[in-house]
Amino acid sequence: MYVDALTISAVVAELAGIVGGRIQRVTIPSRLSIALEVYAAHRRSHVILSAHPRHARIHLSAAKPSRGVGNETPLLLLLRKYLVGGVITAVTQPALERIVTISIARRGEMRNQEEAPDEDAEIVRTELIIEVMEQRSNIVLVNDANIILDCVRRVPPALSRRPLLPHEPYESPPAQAKRDPRHATADGVAAACATGDLAKALVAAYRGLSPLAAREVVVRALGRADTAGVADPWPALAAALRGLFEAPPQPSLVMREAAIVAFAPYALTHLAGWRAADAMSATLERFYDAHERLTNHQQRRDALRAQLGERRERAARRRQALAGELERTRDMDRLRWEGEMIFAYLHTIAPGQHTLTVEERTIDLGAARTPTDAARERFRHYERLRSALAGVPERLREAELQLAGIDEMLALLELADGFDEIETIMLEAIDAGYVTPPGRRRDAGRRQAPLRVAASDGTTIYVGRSAGQNHQVTFRLASSDDVWLHARDIPGAHVVIKAAGRAPAPQVLNEAAGLAAYFSGARHEALVTVDVARRHQVRRIRGGPLGLVSYHAETSVRAAPTPPW
Repeated sequence: MYVDALTISAVVAELAGIVGGRIQRVTIPSRLSIALEVYAAHRRSHVILSAHPRHARIHLSAAKPSRGVGNETPLLLLLRKYLVGGVITAVTQPALERIVTISIARRGEMRNQEEAPDEDAEIVRTELIIEVMEQRSNIVLVNDANIILDCVRRVPPALSRRPLLPHEPYESPPAQAKRDPRHATADGVAAACATGDLAKALVAAYRGLSPLAAREVVVRALGRADTAGVADPWPALAAALRGLFEAPPQPSLVMREAAIVAFAPYALTHLAGWRAADAMSATLERFYDAHERLTNHQQRRDALRAQLGERRERAARRRQALAGELERTRDMDRLRWEGEMIFAYLHTIAPGQHTLTVEERTIDLGAARTPTDAARERFRHYERLRSALAGVPERLREAELQLAGIDEMLALLELADGFDEIETIMLEAIDAGYVTPPGRRRDAGRRQAPLRVAASDGTTIYVGRSAGQNHQVTFRLASSDDVWLHARDIPGAHVVIKAAGRAPAPQVLNEAAGLAAYFSGARHEALVTVDVARRHQVRRIRGGPLGLVSYHAETSVRAAPTPPW
């Protein structure tokens, strides 16, 4: 399945609802996709644009898109500069083409997204163009002079006669030299379909017609896939062809084993089991969710949270049981003391005496035949308890460290914004033995690297967003004299300022503290206490899970949680 011109036309009709809306956020869920958050008609809408070679499309999304690209790329910075704060003035599609142009007008320069634009500033107009063309799909940002600012896939002249590069003029893909299906005639259809397969002939002769749509035209016109037994099929075929392009969108889909196998903006009457769909965008989102995951990070987060929660409950029960076992050591000490006291005061115990008082404590001699038997019984019981409780303190510490590791992982999971971040945490949870891998082990190459942020003076700051990334930031990327930060007594990220032994500038320290606060369990607090230490003061907890450390803080600062974007 792929998105054809009719499908795009149906999506463009749905996108009319965001015209006049303000772009509040731009993210890059994957290397070949862009997502827009638009506030229009008193509600937020999300628009997905993908230039994937097999799953290219554009549609509205009910789910918030993942922020798959953690670091700020030049394209992302450019998109924010020209799009965030801008108003969508039009969403258009050239007739019968798989191209959509989103026109944006933005007034003035804003230093940040919250700042109000200068009403007297010049209006900057740009266009975001998505070309849905399988292997040649692309998303291009063009300025008002029709000059390319940047694109998802840069295409040099060596690879195409229509290069797509920054600072070059944008040239639309050439239109196909085919007939217009909206003006189809019986004679034209007859000439195009004189020989061979009807559906293939229609696709070869008419613009904007996909194989799926061509098969639907043939069956609607003739009730079958060929012209056998039909005296003059051409008028019916021409009428069905025109009707398909003239009728308003009627989204439909076909399901097989709970999965969508076909979709269209018209009734798929030639396929068994077809049914009407609510909207074209919703149908596309449901279909492509199984192929290119751009919006389902919340579902993955929920599933991983549930698995980690189950493991935490088991670890908590184990810790409670071990703590109960440890309480029995008090009985051991009492039994040994009583046995020793009985032997020590044996000479003072009279025949038939049932209790012994030592140091204001009473020892019950019980029904033992002699005081010596009473003492020996206590020592035997003491030895049995000592054997049973051997290693309990070590196992209790292990359970407590495991609980701390799971709590840290759960906290970082809640902070993860993108699918790849969640996937990285899941892989680390599998490595730690907290969750069971679902079927075949995933490729470890999908793990994300720590976030790298450039401070206001150009200093590099690293941020760990998972247990493995925290370990990497602290013990591999940081030097012993670099500055290390962490929110006090709260699970969260390890943050390192590559200070090279120098004291970082106050502004840089505040920026790093803001990142440590943002990537912590106190993200939504107004101010967070952040500990600051040199890297050599941080030690990994022996026997503990990856990412758990102990440290001696030199200082602490109060910082407002600040995102890196």
